[in-house]
Amino acid sequence: AGTFMMGSPADEEWRGANETLHQVTLTQNFYVGVFEVTQKQWERVMGTWPSYFKNSDYRDSRPVDYLYFKDIRGSTAGSGWPANNAVDADSFLGRLRSKTGLAFDLPTEAQWEYACRAGTETALNSGKNLTANQTCPNMNEVGRYTSNGGLYNPADGDTTKGTAKVGSYLPNQWGLYDMHGNVFEYCLDWWDGSDYPAEAVTDPKGNAGGSGRVIRGGYYRADAEVNCSARRNKTPPNIKSNGMGFRLAWPIP
Repeated sequence: AGTFMMGSPADEEWRGANETLHQVTLTQNFYVGVFEVTQKQWERVMGTWPSYFKNSDYRDSRPVDYLYFKDIRGSTAGSGWPANNAVDADSFLGRLRSKTGLAFDLPTEAQWEYACRAGTETALNSGKNLTANQTCPNMNEVGRYTSNGGLYNPADGDTTKGTAKVGSYLPNQWGLYDMHGNVFEYCLDWWDGSDYPAEAVTDPKGNAGGSGRVIRGGYYRADAEVNCSARRNKTPPNIKSNGMGFRLAWPIP
């Protein structure tokens, strides 16, 4: 829980669209995963290896990728958010909840940015800004992107290209890794293309529907500017790619 400034200031270099800076208060405490969910963690819950990057020598600690939103929460769960946090029993979250008795979920977009920033107000959660929109030394420190190994890689390739093993770069001030780059991370919110409100808000949950789901954090094949703390992106529900994964959140009762 806490209050922070979400979005980007008007003078931030290479800022994206729909990032109006505004105050957000989150009233519920929550945990968020230190790492993106790995392929091995997915296999332990679901018994499958769905990812594009499938080299058995490296896959265990790479982020799981190539997932539809419904694989994580279920095909009917989408109609429940933001009214409730129901998930399908045979989805990853449904099975994980059953195994643990804990209400694991995806973070909201606001929770994701709060966790990513860890108290910072700069373009990157290291407390630094971009010095270039493509190849950037400051981005090199915090995540895998197109200029430090994030090039196209065969499915059976090693981690010198494509996605990196989770935790390969510097964490933010709260000890969270790979909030910039590696794979886009699904959020709960629907995307409808609108900007944030300019006024202060409390516990935003997004709209009741939209054209896709919010994804955050950028990914391994993107330029530096796509990986910034405030940068927003979306994906239609019928699309999956080797650049999309997720991170767990858990509201503290």
